Amino acid sequence: EKDPQRLRDVVNKLFHKFEKGAAKKGNAVISAWEKSAGEEIRTHAVPVSFKRGTLIILVENSSWLYKLTFDRKSIINKFNGEYSGTKKVKDIRFRIGVIKEQTL
Repeated sequence: EKDPQRLRDVVNKLFHKFEKGAAKKGNAVISAWEKSAGEEIRTHAVPVSFKRGTLIILVENSSWLYKLTFDRKSIINKFNGEYSGTKKVKDIRFRIGVIKEQTL
């Protein structure tokens, strides 16, 4: 017979490990974005997700969407040069939204 307390401990440890890894990845993404984007871009665009090689960036309007889409390749190269994670960005997608303090 399995001890339910033990199973709970195992599940809690797994969640803690996952949350710690997600926070570490989020911090690495934010740090790389801050270093690679430059001050002007950072005030108009923020990273909100990084999954399966695709970085999602929230931008404040269509003008920034156009500008950053046009510079996509350069942004990917700069970001990958700064990113400390093991999986690099393959693509960036830009979405229009409200820019505020974001936590990845």
